[in-house]
Amino acid sequence: MSASNISADPLGIFSNRRKLFRFVLFSLSAILAAIALSLPLPSKADGSRTLIIPSDDGYGFEECLKTGSECGLIVADAWCKAHGLGAPKSFGPETEATPDSAPGAYHVICGDNAVN
Repeated sequence: MSASNISADPLGIFSNRRKLFRFVLFSLSAILAAIALSLPLPSKADGSRTLIIPSDDGYGFEECLKTGSECGLIVADAWCKAHGLGAPKSFGPETEATPDSAPGAYHVICGDNAVN
């Protein structure tokens, strides 16, 4: 028996490089699909987004947002629409100290994206 007659593939599964390539590609695809299907889907947030508005931005709406009056609702609605969001859920002075908010800032919590 000569060395040239000995096959590295005794079953004949990988008789040429094209079949080997197809097998490897199929195996990788199956593994990646299994991994993708096992990952959890991201859950949707509560459907709101908070906008932080600094008090020194020059618009002069501070009195409206402090009292929660009708003009505050108009200002909050305008901010939400300007950012492509839905109707405001709440607004008022920012009480939580975050790195993004300056002292005296105001928050507007908007609903989901507005439907156009």
